[in-house]
Amino acid sequence: MMKDLNWKKIADQNNLTEGPTWTSEGLLYSQCAESVTWIYNPKDGSNIIWRKNTGGSNGMLLDSNGKLYACEGEGRRLVSYESGKETEVVATEFEGKKFNEPNDLAIFPDGKKIWFSDPNYGGRPLSIEHESVYLAIKSESSWKIKRATFDTDRPNGVLLSKYSNRLYVANSPHDFDNPEIRRELRSYKINDDFSLGSYEVMHDFGPHRGVDGMTLDSEGNIVATAGFNTSGPGPMIYHFDPEGRVIQTFEAPENAPTNCTFGGDKGDVLYVTFATGAVYMLEGTGLTG
Repeated sequence: MMKDLNWKKIADQNNLTEGPTWTSEGLLYSQCAESVTWIYNPKDGSNIIWRKNTGGSNGMLLDSNGKLYACEGEGRRLVSYESGKETEVVATEFEGKKFNEPNDLAIFPDGKKIWFSDPNYGGRPLSIEHESVYLAIKSESSWKIKRATFDTDRPNGVLLSKYSNRLYVANSPHDFDNPEIRRELRSYKINDDFSLGSYEVMHDFGPHRGVDGMTLDSEGNIVATAGFNTSGPGPMIYHFDPEGRVIQTFEAPENAPTNCTFGGDKGDVLYVTFATGAVYMLEGTGLTG
């Protein structure tokens, strides 16, 4: 584990921040409970509201054409945002039932396929009896929704591998009082028809808080947020190779890191959001995204 890391706090909101996304304008991130998306400007250090009424938006991601998609947990839908325009709705239900709480997403390079997780961390009565990952497939005028996983308990972060042939899924239930419940980082094979094959467990976090959000570095390794200060090794940023081996870890400066992304002019700044409401930047890791 690296010591004396150059963490710098760039924002301190009142509650959970998530979905960090680097754009040409700066860093977008969600303040979930307030249904607000903020933008951080690295040139002057300012944080201003970029969008309101975002339905508890959580994970966000740009496609290869720069279109921004988001999972609205409270809105219970997958959407797209464009500055100054109305929200574009991609999906709200599966087989006639409202989603539970869309959380995170991964976009295939062609921009026409989006995997997204649908856990129920909010504890609302389930309209769908399972907590799964779905695949949204775009046709000429609409999106078709398919169930992608049939074995997840509470899927959280999702991420495509470097060559888009595997889907990494954080299976992260929050039943921490039950030692039988396991938190796992999984790797699913993506079949030719874009269904998911069987999975391999890349890392077993056991009874401790597992992976929340993830991003890739430029080598195709996984950088993931996990842990909290009440059990296990504590709040950490993990650096995994594609086989799940731990390359290194970075001790997080606050409790419960939620998500991360690379940004900056050279893609060498790691931005991390936290359940505390903080947002940090980390330089000097030697990694790029």
